[in-house]
Amino acid sequence: MQFPIQHAALALRGKPPAELPHGLLAVPPEVREFIEERRTQWSPEVFAKAELGMLNLDTVSWYFDGLNMQVMYRETPQGPEVLAVGRDEVFAFKQRVPRDERKELKTFMGYLST
Repeated sequence: MQFPIQHAALALRGKPPAELPHGLLAVPPEVREFIEERRTQWSPEVFAKAELGMLNLDTVSWYFDGLNMQVMYRETPQGPEVLAVGRDEVFAFKQRVPRDERKELKTFMGYLST
């Protein structure tokens, strides 16, 4: 399955970073379906190790893919917690938060390579 054309990023295009989603993002049903389809393609051991990362990355991609906005987020079992969006917010976040506290965070660069 590929993400349908109508993912959230299309509706968010052109908005400034402050108006883009922040905080804990809801995981869309389409993302959950996409992950479940992959479950059948991988061994249970491999899937178990990758599931949290897939859930979070695919959800961030659902909201931000193609917006060319850098996104810093924390992976959680409920979905990604977006901490900063856009170059300026991410830079300010990195200045404010010590490196040791940032080492577990992930960065999405605004697009997924295929």
